[in-house]
Parts: sequence; structure tokens; C-alpha cells
Amino acid sequence: MASDEINILYLIDYFQGTGGTETHLARLIIGLRETFRCSVVAFDMGTNPLLDALRSRGIPVMHLPVAREYVPNAVVQAWRLWKLIRRNRYDIVQTMGQKADTYGALIARLAGVRHLVSSKRDTGDLRKPLHMFLNRRLKSLFDAFIMVADAVRVVVVANDHLPVSRVTTIYNGVDVTRFVVASSAQRAEARKHFGFAETDFVVGMVAAFRAEKNHDVFFDGLSRAASEIPSLRVLAVGAGPLLTHFRDRVSGAPLGDRTLFTGEVSEVLPCLWSMDVGCLTPGSNEGFSNAVIEQMAAGLPMVVTNVGGNGEAVVNGGNGFVVPPFDAEALSKALIEVHGDPVRAAAMGRASRQRAVERFSLERMCSEHGRLYLSLYRAEREVSAEPPDGRP
Repeated sequence: MASDEINILYLIDYFQGTGGTETHLARLIIGLRETFRCSVVAFDMGTNPLLDALRSRGIPVMHLPVAREYVPNAVVQAWRLWKLIRRNRYDIVQTMGQKADTYGALIARLAGVRHLVSSKRDTGDLRKPLHMFLNRRLKSLFDAFIMVADAVRVVVVANDHLPVSRVTTIYNGVDVTRFVVASSAQRAEARKHFGFAETDFVVGMVAAFRAEKNHDVFFDGLSRAASEIPSLRVLAVGAGPLLTHFRDRVSGAPLGDRTLFTGEVSEVLPCLWSMDVGCLTPGSNEGFSNAVIEQMAAGLPMVVTNVGGNGEAVVNGGNGFVVPPFDAEALSKALIEVHGDPVRAAAMGRASRQRAVERFSLERMCSEHGRLYLSLYRAEREVSAEPPDGRP
């Protein structure tokens, strides 16, 4: 079967904003649309530019609202999903999220889908015991499991008792033709926009303000570094339920007049172009951060905590520093070291860019997904070609 004849449906729990999973899926589909037929069903959907981008390219995007799986509405939506799959004869259904992995996967199999693929986006630290139980019982439904990082692979395989022969790691990808190193003019314009001077040392983090992103350590580490770095400025990019909490906390601290909170941004590139170093400080439930590889592609040295795939994106001492989670002192020391050696910091930034291009490009990510999809069909053809009695 030619790749353009393979019909893929992506089932995703949430498509409410421009978070990591939504961004990854939109990039993947846009990258594959010339060689595969792709569609999306979301159980929770909101208006956002990623959905607009998919629809503008002719990608079918459907909303089947399922808040809970054990109420009458879930039965109605299950029937609608079953009919949709039967009508469109999808060859592959790829699930993204806990609801998709269980409720969605069962419906897909009952509807006759030949191949199911599960995409595991993080280490699952926030899952409930019931989720782990269901994942273990339903693992046989899936032909393949995609992990976004080897660190995720180790944890999820152990917790869900997955067969390692069906597990593969495919890193997220960044568009390295769009996320580029700023020119002098672009950097100057970005800094002017945010009110930073050329001599400021700008430390930035792009992350939703949620508990697992651990902004406590980020701001604590910066506070410790501030006395050693008089030119320190902070750019905190993102929205989320804890944004107001941290705005209030920082505004009453010495770091307050050095910190800019952007809230939600529609274009992140100017933020990256204004930074001298990028950070990410999660304490748990991390997968493989789009924000980190975007900052790398923009040529920034990185300081990240060793959670999820951060230590696979950033080489400690190579294109940045990897510090222990919850260790504000280690974060502070790493930032002071980057600031104190501009020549080494510049070399780290170049190494970040090179590593993003060579290992984490969008083209590579899409190509590896495409090879996986095609491999399912090669295996199927080989099995169907064998005579029933095994004779030649």
C-alpha cells in the first residue's frame, strides 16, 4: 500500500490550547499531510490557532465531547465515533492521552481498525492507579507504542508492563527553518520590545504555570543568582492557573523589578531572540519539551532539570547544564557560570543549534513516524502472503 493511501485518525483527549501535545500533533499532521491522509478527533476542544492551521490545510478536525467515560453521553459519543471510523475506514488510529488510550482505543478496535498506536507524552506521574490498571489490561490492543524520550520509555514500560518489542522512541521535532538564531537587528528589536537593554543578561523560561513545571525552583534559583549577576533580567513566558500566584509572589520580592511576565503569547520567537539563556525546571511528569528544542534551535545555551527527556535534549557541559530537580542552588550556580564565561556560553549556543538541526528536526520526526506507519503494513503483507499451512 502506498503511503498516500494510508488513512490515519488521531484521537486526542484535549485540544484546548497551544500546549506541547497539541503543538506536536499539529506539526506532525502538517508534516505528513502530503504522504498520508490524516484526521483528528478531540474529546475536549477549544478555539485556537493550531486547529485553524489544520483546517486551513484541509485536515478534517472533529469534536466528540466526552467529559467522563461512564455517563450516558459517553455512550452516545462512542456510537458516533464507531460510525465515523466505520464510514471512513481508517487504517491506523493513534491515541494521545489517557481517555484516548482506553475509551477511544476500545471503540476503535470494535469498529475494526487494523492498527492501533499509542503515543506516550510524559512519564505519567499524574496518573491515577485506575489508569495504570487499565493501561496494563488494554496493552494488547496496540501494535506499537511511541515514547517521546528514552527516559519516558523506561518509566512507562515498567509501570504499564509493556512489551519492549512494540516500543519505539521518536523525539518531538522543531521547524529549524523557522526557529533560527536571531540576527543582530532581530535581537535588538526583540529586546527593545520587551524593554531589555543590550547589556542585560536575560534568563527565560517558556512553560505553562502549572505545579509540575516547578516555577518555585526557577524563581528561587534566579533570586540566588541575582547578587552575582547585577544585569540579570527574567522573562517568564506562558499562562496557566498559577500565573497570578507567581506574579504576586515575585512582585513583592527583590526580583520583582527585574521580571517580566508575558502571559500567553501568539508568537514565541521574539521571546527567544531576547534571551541569553533558556531554562526549564520541571520536577515531575515531563516528557520531551518543545520549548527546550525551540530554544536550542534559536541558538541558546540551556539550563534544565534532569526530568523526563531534558537530559536527552541538553548535553551537560555541551550545549548547557543539566541540574538535579528541586535544586535551586544548582540552578543558580549554572546560571552564574554561563554568565561568567561569554565565550563558552556562545559555544554552547552554537552546539544547541547544531544538535537541534541534527537530532530534533521536524523533518526527522515526521519521517520516523512515517516509517513506523509503513512498517505496520509491511508486517501485515508478509503475514497475509504466507500460505495457511506454512508451505511455499
